[in-house]
Amino acid sequence: MDAELNVQDIRFHNPRLARLGVEVLTLAELRRNAAGALAGPQRVDFHLLLLIEGGRSQHMVDFVDHVLQPGRVVLIRPGQIQRWHMHAGLDGLLVLIANDALAPLLTRSENALALLQLEAWPPACTPSDGLFAAVCGDFHRMREEIAGFAGDAVGSAIIRLSLRTALLRLSREALTEPAGTAGSRETMLYRLLVREIEANLDARLSVLDYARRIGYSERTLARACIATVGLTAKVVIDQRVALEAKRLLHHSPASVARIGHQLGFTEPTNFVKFFRRLVGMTPQAFREHV
Repeated sequence: MDAELNVQDIRFHNPRLARLGVEVLTLAELRRNAAGALAGPQRVDFHLLLLIEGGRSQHMVDFVDHVLQPGRVVLIRPGQIQRWHMHAGLDGLLVLIANDALAPLLTRSENALALLQLEAWPPACTPSDGLFAAVCGDFHRMREEIAGFAGDAVGSAIIRLSLRTALLRLSREALTEPAGTAGSRETMLYRLLVREIEANLDARLSVLDYARRIGYSERTLARACIATVGLTAKVVIDQRVALEAKRLLHHSPASVARIGHQLGFTEPTNFVKFFRRLVGMTPQAFREHV
C-alpha cells in the first residue's frame, strides 16, 4: 500500500462560480468563512495568488516559509503544499484560479499563458509600489464583478480578461527573465515534461525515457527546460522527485524504505544516496529536522 499524505486536499469549490473558475476573497472573508480549515497543511489543485495589503506573518509553501508583509505577492501552484499562519491583523486578497480559467488563454493569438510563464514565477516576490497598487486595484474591481456575476458569457469574458491583464502586469516583475524569453514551443515541451513527471513519480525514468514518451530528442527537451526555467531536464526531474520524497517524509508515517520504493527506488540505499545528493542530508535526518 502506498504512503498517504496527512494533508487536506483543497479543490476549487464554489457552485455559483464553477463555470467561471475564478474567485477573489479578502483575508478577512477567508478567516470568517474557513477558519477551521486553516490550521493544518493543505494541498491545492488550483493556482492561488496571495496579495498582502497590511499586517505581517509567514506562509509556508513546500517547506519554505515566506515572509508576508505589505506589498508581498505569493503564488501557490496546483499540487503544492501550503500552511497558513493566519491572524486577525493580516489583510489582503486571496485569488483562486481554477485550471479551466486559464485554459481559454491558450486560444488567443498572443498565447497569453505562454507569456505569463507561471511555471517560472518565484513562490514569492515584492513588486514595485506602483505595480502592486495597480494589480490590487485590478483584483478589487474583479471582486466586484464576481459579486454581480450571473453566469452569462459576457460577464465571464470580462472577468477572465481582467484576470489575464492583472497576471500579465505582475509577470513584468515576477519573472527573473522578461516574459517571452522562452518560445511557446519550448514552454509547451516543458509543460509536457512536467505532466509526464507528475504521472510517473512512482517510476525512476531517465531524461531519455521522458523524451521518448513525449516524442522529442533528449537535446530538444534539455533546451526547452533551460529556456523555460533555467535548469537541465535531469535537474527538473530530480528536484520534483526530491520534493515528493520530502512531502512524504514530513506528512506521512511511512518508513524511509517504503517511501523510496513508492518513488521507484528498488534499493533503499539508492534512495538514501539520491536524497542526500539533492537535499544535503539523509531522509531520516530530514524527517527529524523538520
